[in-house]
Amino acid sequence: MGDWIPMEKRKKRTLTGLFIRYICVFFVSTILLALFMLLLFNEFVKAGAVIPANYMERWINDNRRRLISADEVSEALLPPGSEYGVYDTAGSFLYGSFGKADRKGAWEAYVENHIFAESGGYYRFLLRDGGEVCIIKYFLKTQAANAFFREHLPPPDICFLFLFVILFFVQTVLVSKSFAGMLSGRLRVLNDVTEKIRRRDLEITREHSDIREIDAVLASLFRMGEALKESLNEQWKLEKYKREQVAALAHDIKTPLTVIRGNAELLDEEALGESGREYNRYIRENAEEIENYLMLLQEMLLSESDTGESESISAEQMAEELIERAKILASGYSEGRIGVEEKKEALFGSLVCDVSQIQRAWDNIVSNALEYTLLYGPHPLMITAETVTEDGKSYLAVRVTDRGPGFTEDALLYAAEQFYQGDKSRHEKRHKGLGLYTASRFAGRQGGKLILENASEEGYGGRVSLLLSIT
Repeated sequence: MGDWIPMEKRKKRTLTGLFIRYICVFFVSTILLALFMLLLFNEFVKAGAVIPANYMERWINDNRRRLISADEVSEALLPPGSEYGVYDTAGSFLYGSFGKADRKGAWEAYVENHIFAESGGYYRFLLRDGGEVCIIKYFLKTQAANAFFREHLPPPDICFLFLFVILFFVQTVLVSKSFAGMLSGRLRVLNDVTEKIRRRDLEITREHSDIREIDAVLASLFRMGEALKESLNEQWKLEKYKREQVAALAHDIKTPLTVIRGNAELLDEEALGESGREYNRYIRENAEEIENYLMLLQEMLLSESDTGESESISAEQMAEELIERAKILASGYSEGRIGVEEKKEALFGSLVCDVSQIQRAWDNIVSNALEYTLLYGPHPLMITAETVTEDGKSYLAVRVTDRGPGFTEDALLYAAEQFYQGDKSRHEKRHKGLGLYTASRFAGRQGGKLILENASEEGYGGRVSLLLSIT
């Protein structure tokens, strides 16, 4: 057994060389096919299944003496498929198998000593012992020995030619498929590498091919993947640095903002005139607005941050924690007058996810539903938890249904997009359209998704379903 040689150490071939190799294979196989057909034809002739082209001519030569001396010429003395006519010396047709149209033409050919018949055959002229002239029309062509085949099929040489064309076509298809399969197998590694790059999976192993051109392309793709990986890493580091700087700035702003609000609240306790109280109210309201903008900035940074550490948690425990968080959030709205109705089915399986991000996503969903419900009275939210199957995958589905007016058609399409505020009546000024967007981002990173719909139950409005993948 020979030593194993790594792919990169093997002798490289070129596409031109491979193509020439398959052309040679095709050429040699065509010659072999033609020789096979000739040998097969000869075997049919030897076996008597095919009558050779000179069969009629040989028959006439072998029976010439009998045709001259016989009292009367008959078809039994002639080869199958031939025609004949017997004339007197004046050219009158005496008897035979010639049709009326051929009788005159055959005699004129005899007079002119013209052996070629108009229909592609040949004439043979015999002067009989009785002074009569026998004209035989015969053909130089192969025939089937079997009368049925001779009558219903083309001549054997045409049949063999047709069979050769069929086999030639089959051979062409087989050689082409062989070449395509060989090339496809060697191109598959190119497809694998390009698919990795498309998915941004840049952990690309240096691949090799025994074809020089493909190996050159693989080398280029490897270098491109390395360059792209380095570029994306640099970009990620730069974006991370920017986020950290912005987060640090947002944190630093809180300190002077806290001082401003604290002093404004202290001034409220002092005896101020009417204009002083008005100015102080402006200070407190704008300080609150700045705090809202800082919260918005933190939500944006959070939604763009990387996934944290994942942990395994049962679907049952996750559902209980999310329902409990919904109750806590609801207790802080409208002096606790908004309650939570829950419905939980039997749950199975577990989730592998960043629980903190799922909780943040859930808080945004519930807060959104609470705000919509407040606009139409302190009605309870409906929270349901169940396991569902979609596209062959199992999910923990936790749904929040509010008592608001429901989603508009545009909101069903775009409510989970960043900064969407299609229905201004359902948002307070401090909300900038990031709640559902952030929830959708978090869910997507954990292998889940967010579904927006309007509830079918009477009295309920919008429904948001958080689906998390079950392992």
